[in-house]
Amino acid sequence: MKRFRSIDILRGVCIFYMTFGHMVNWWISQADFWLYELIWNYGAPIGGAGFLLVSGMSASISYKKDLLKAQNFQEFKMNKARNIYMLRTLIIFLISTLWNFIGTLFMGLPGVWLWFVIQTISISLFMAWVFLKTSRIFRIFLCFAFWISNQIILYWLTPFRYEQNILGYLFYFLYNSPDQNVILGYFPYLLLGTVLGDLFFELGNIEDFEKKHAFIKSKVLIPSGIYGSLLISFGLLYKFPDFSNKASFSSQMFIVGIQLIFLALLVYFKDFRVLKLQKRFRFFEIFSYYSFTIFLTHHILYFLFQPFFNVVNIWFIIIPILIIWTYIFRLIYKKWDKYASIKFLINKFAVSLAERIESVNNAK
Repeated sequence: MKRFRSIDILRGVCIFYMTFGHMVNWWISQADFWLYELIWNYGAPIGGAGFLLVSGMSASISYKKDLLKAQNFQEFKMNKARNIYMLRTLIIFLISTLWNFIGTLFMGLPGVWLWFVIQTISISLFMAWVFLKTSRIFRIFLCFAFWISNQIILYWLTPFRYEQNILGYLFYFLYNSPDQNVILGYFPYLLLGTVLGDLFFELGNIEDFEKKHAFIKSKVLIPSGIYGSLLISFGLLYKFPDFSNKASFSSQMFIVGIQLIFLALLVYFKDFRVLKLQKRFRFFEIFSYYSFTIFLTHHILYFLFQPFFNVVNIWFIIIPILIIWTYIFRLIYKKWDKYASIKFLINKFAVSLAERIESVNNAK
């Protein structure tokens, strides 16, 4: 099955946006910190929420491929696929725990247990496995159940935020810190991504151009346009202007609506309309190809400057650094290709470990 440029570009846009957003957060002066808050709240559809969405899409497509392999090859079993999935997720979780520890030491983050995007993705992937076999309708229903429950539980637990009791500890576990990618509010994005991933997998197995055109129109463009517009409208109107606060329910609906329409446009222009492209790796695709690598390594830029730039001169710093940063990874791609990708190395290690586990079990 061919790769979808829309998914690659969406992943690249998300990583680019988070890299850019962090630079603003690190280097903007306190007087102009409103710029970062504006970027972070209104850019959520292509920030952490977008990255969780595309992670769910990739997880679903990978799962569907493994199902086909298990049906067609006797030597490949779903137990092995499950082990690879879980080991890969466990490695990401261990990286996230180490990452939070380093952040606590150097950036003053509020504790080792923090719902930073890597930790949220790893826990979400663990949770998503049990739902990959369920129907799309059920998963969509579950997404909204989580979003609604998140608002109720947050409202219930907030008064106990600083108390040393069970409810206070539960608040710490679920909402440390509320402005980050908390599990109850962000797991639904990954779960919704698995639904979209199912559709992309079906689309990838359609060879006939006319059938592919009809599938894109009936399953992607029309539903995304209708439901995306409804969700955006609801997000804007429900408790206006709550949609500007990414932790609110109206914002979550607004974010999903934007994601659906943005993804539909990418599919239409990149996977359907533009079929012949000479250059494979363009700007956002470099960020996609090295997504996890760039996300982890760009944090070294934190140490370049102190937060003293204003809303005008910060652009003269960020734009050149982003251009240089992209060029560096283009050079890395030419020299080391996938072997410089942490995501590829994690998967390779997980596959190797799963094969060892399988050989040990067979020996027994």
